[in-house]
Amino acid sequence: MRIIALFVITFMMVVNFASANIPTEIAEKARNATVLVANERDGVSGGFGSGIVVSPSGLVLTNYHVIHRANRLKVFFYDPADNNYYDAEIIGIDPVADLALLQLKVDKKMLPLEFLLIESEEWKVADEVMAIGHPMGIQWTVSLGHIASTIRTGKISPYVSTLQHSAEIHQGNSGGALINVAGDIVGINTYLMMPEKGWSGIAYAIRGDIVKYSLERMLNEEGPVKYPAFRLSLRGLNEFGVKWIKENHPNQTVPENIFGMIILTVEEDSWAAQHGIESFDVVVAIDGNPINNMLDVRTIVM
Repeated sequence: MRIIALFVITFMMVVNFASANIPTEIAEKARNATVLVANERDGVSGGFGSGIVVSPSGLVLTNYHVIHRANRLKVFFYDPADNNYYDAEIIGIDPVADLALLQLKVDKKMLPLEFLLIESEEWKVADEVMAIGHPMGIQWTVSLGHIASTIRTGKISPYVSTLQHSAEIHQGNSGGALINVAGDIVGINTYLMMPEKGWSGIAYAIRGDIVKYSLERMLNEEGPVKYPAFRLSLRGLNEFGVKWIKENHPNQTVPENIFGMIILTVEEDSWAAQHGIESFDVVVAIDGNPINNMLDVRTIVM
């Protein structure tokens, strides 16, 4: 066991009747900027999800898993009098953050489109939020809730921070916006906890700063968005991490009463392996910055 420090280079429906501080006009603007994204694979329906218009020219953010393997995308707007769809082209993907960027092919007379801004800095626990999308096919459904945590990581990737919230979402909400009282996007809904195959009250949205970072990269880079990687796996030395290591690696000595992260595996041809890093080393700092969890790692590396 070694302790080391690393240095690196067609309907709107409201559910969940919480006390509503988000005005109706904000909800209606979000509804008009929300689209239904239908996925076709070889002429057969591949499912659907939600999306949100983020520019007046028709750029749409959605989840990568909504458009994965699509041969054709059909996009629908909220319009009870017109059920026409518009084609969309995939112009950027970020599989790590489960995001994709589409360009709508709409009639020029429809421009500029209603769109929402991305809030990449201001979110606090207990802030009221609203989710909008198409849960279980019930189109343009709005639900209210609150932010429960601003720093959840690890469900998608250690580099992707999410907001945990209580606005009710289901299958079909994927790719839809989570907005604040100003009507700005604080997150993109991506998954929920379903321990009993039903609504648990725990939902997750890709956080606004990650969404903004990904959007900028998708607009300015070719190919999938790239993220830095150590090519090793880390686990925190908190109470649960220590217990897991003792249960799964009983022959390893686990350091007591120390903050940091323990390395579980190292890829053979990685930078870490080439520089002598080994499994079960303990990392206490990166470039002089103490680390206790993957959020610390992400913040320093990004």
